[in-house]
Amino acid sequence: MKISKISALIFCAAMALSAVSCEKSDSKSKKSDSGNSSSGSDDYINPGHDDTTIEAPQDKTLNPNNGENHVSANLEEEAGANDTLFKLNSVVETDVIKDGQKYIYLNVDISNTSDEDYNLSCLNNLYLLHDDNIIETSDIITLYYAYNNIKSFSIIQDPFIVPANETFSGYLCGFAVPESLNEFTVGFYPTKNDSLDKSSVIEVEITKDDIQKVTE
Repeated sequence: MKISKISALIFCAAMALSAVSCEKSDSKSKKSDSGNSSSGSDDYINPGHDDTTIEAPQDKTLNPNNGENHVSANLEEEAGANDTLFKLNSVVETDVIKDGQKYIYLNVDISNTSDEDYNLSCLNNLYLLHDDNIIETSDIITLYYAYNNIKSFSIIQDPFIVPANETFSGYLCGFAVPESLNEFTVGFYPTKNDSLDKSSVIEVEITKDDIQKVTE
């Protein structure tokens, strides 16, 4: 009788352990299946990358849907839109650096007239437009060049913050363009904190006489 009770207890314990083991195995399998289905799903979000903060053009032409409200300004003239004032103080260029290209940098004042800080970037907020709607966006190689070779001014790190009710000033962005490019439009999107809000654009026409040489 005692032996039978002990045997029964052992049998019950074995059944319990078996059930727990099966539950753990099923749980791991479900987690694994869930992970595999998420990575292949259209709504999968990579937490390390936010596509809305950087809007690189798919081709070399300006998106015609951008800039419904065009605000024109001259060099050294302030213009505003979307709680933002923009002034292009100067445009400077290097001699030819590589493969027939020179580097162009912008000196700007950007005033935030709102009560909230916002983030801007060269790639998303500034561009050069020339010829038949050809757009030039900032090139990170030009920033490295400025950091290492240009002593006459300090290039500002990108992206950058424009504080509430304050003015951001300095040299930023770098564009690698053909040596022959001497006339173009500088475009600035005052997007505030909505990087996709490009309904307004401030434009400054630049000619050869407006461009200064970089003193390195």
